[in-house]
Amino acid sequence: MKVQIEENLFLESDGLQFIVKEYTGKKDTLGRDLYKVHGYFPTVTSSLNHLVKMKVMQSTAQTLSELVQDIQRIEQYIESKLSV
Repeated sequence: MKVQIEENLFLESDGLQFIVKEYTGKKDTLGRDLYKVHGYFPTVTSSLNHLVKMKVMQSTAQTLSELVQDIQRIEQYIESKLSV
């Protein structure tokens, strides 16, 4: 499985785990795409929780209220991507 989450962000599975990867925009000497691995997770839920954490870490909030709003916005964004 390889699912594109955002532009360069992907969720993959290898039969044992789920992997959050980010395409670097570069290729190796054999012409294969290079990725930065953000983590290995036992479930889809844990990988999505990590995505929330990644987005929260990018927050520019300066107050607790702003941070809570950012977290809610991020969770709503991820949920909107999961809607069928």
